[in-house]
Amino acid sequence: MTSDQEVTQEQYEELLEDAKYLQDEAEALMYIIDEVPYTEAPSDGMSIIQMLALIDHAQKNYYRPLIEKSFSNPRSLQLNNFESYDETFEFPEDEKDVQKILRKISKHRAAVLNLFEKIPLIDWEREVKSGHQSIRLFDFANKMVRDERKILKEIADLVLIYQNNKQANRQVDAKARQRHNIEE
Repeated sequence: MTSDQEVTQEQYEELLEDAKYLQDEAEALMYIIDEVPYTEAPSDGMSIIQMLALIDHAQKNYYRPLIEKSFSNPRSLQLNNFESYDETFEFPEDEKDVQKILRKISKHRAAVLNLFEKIPLIDWEREVKSGHQSIRLFDFANKMVRDERKILKEIADLVLIYQNNKQANRQVDAKARQRHNIEE
């Protein structure tokens, strides 16, 4: 995609709404996260706390600084000059405070939204280069949102699995108690 396509006001407002979704989701997770084993990692992936920390790392240390650089620099930003967030992410093994991570996600997302609101509509059409491909700054920001949504879906799936397992265990326990009461 090249910069000859205009970013419309409607697209921009949609981007803002989509970006705000992460902040809303982080705030909603604060109320249910303690009910699931968020430090438990499935055999094929990351734990919930690790995924949340990755989201925060990506927005704070990759997307936001690169969008700021792209906006403040008249030349096209070369993404190849920067390591991707998934290459630089290191989860501190002693990190157990999921509420703190959720607060950081919210706080850092507020800063991202503030940045987005400062960028004039025309500047969303600036080019960001990745190798020989060029994409608009707008599309780069949308990639951030898509990546986050993918991770949030994985988190929601894990929360659902944990909640269903908890419910199934309660049902098994209840049936065992019933059998025990019948035998007496």
